[in-house]
Amino acid sequence: MNTELLGIYLNDHLAGAMAGTELARRISRTHPELRALADDIESDRQELIEVMRSHGIEPRPHKAAIGWLTEKAGRLKLNGRLLGRSPLSDVLELETLRIGIEGKAAMWRALNVLQGDGERFDRLLRRAASQADLVDQYRLRLAPKAFNAPHVSGVDVERTFTVASSPEGVVEYLRDFSRAEQWDPGTVTCTRLDEGPVEVGSRWHNVSTFLGRKTELVYELTRDDAHGLQFVGSNDTATSTDDISITAGSAPGTTKISYHAHVDFHGLAKLGAPVAKLALEKLGSDTEKNLIRVLGDLR
Repeated sequence: MNTELLGIYLNDHLAGAMAGTELARRISRTHPELRALADDIESDRQELIEVMRSHGIEPRPHKAAIGWLTEKAGRLKLNGRLLGRSPLSDVLELETLRIGIEGKAAMWRALNVLQGDGERFDRLLRRAASQADLVDQYRLRLAPKAFNAPHVSGVDVERTFTVASSPEGVVEYLRDFSRAEQWDPGTVTCTRLDEGPVEVGSRWHNVSTFLGRKTELVYELTRDDAHGLQFVGSNDTATSTDDISITAGSAPGTTKISYHAHVDFHGLAKLGAPVAKLALEKLGSDTEKNLIRVLGDLR
């Protein structure tokens, strides 16, 4: 057997496996229910490395680096949105992953002919078929939503995480937006403008620092139900909508929080949207850390 050619072939597939693993991990951050799929794809990459070493072929680091860079470069493609994540991204990412799985299955078939380890490659082929079916299910389910999505502008930041508090406790805590002083890293003060029980229509005066400048918005609670909360803040230059979805976590007494902030800039402020996007991403990460701190860390 020409191990030099086999080495080129397998290292090329290893680069693809690295790109597929990174893509699957990125998809699972948007769709946490697909984390098991990402773990499976990483396991397949490790199996490929074991097969290579059984033939005396060492992975070439530069090939893996190419795969990693290829996946990162794929993020630069515009999918109809300059800022934020496009609904089309889900479809295109899943289709790319589906093509990669088919290429992996073709490699397992070729290796089965060369190596003759039928039991191992039958198992890997069954897993690839299961992965392809799962990706197709999600892709076809998300396609109508993607192509029927309304045109929107502005900046989006999303985070999903789990805290060690009950859903009822989380709703009760977050419903009072004046507590943003405790968990929103940009908030300086947040003061209730009306009186009585907090309910839809309640309003707060929020003073924040953003990009080195003081910003004042009036926030209103616009949704308060079993599925979560929505706050809308506005001033002359921007409208900020914070959607907070709250569901029971997988373990008793825990809560999964999906936080989605959308900011629409008005007038000349739109020109600063690309810079604002970077700043809001950092704020999103800091907000996640603060909410985990005040509501309970699972670790």
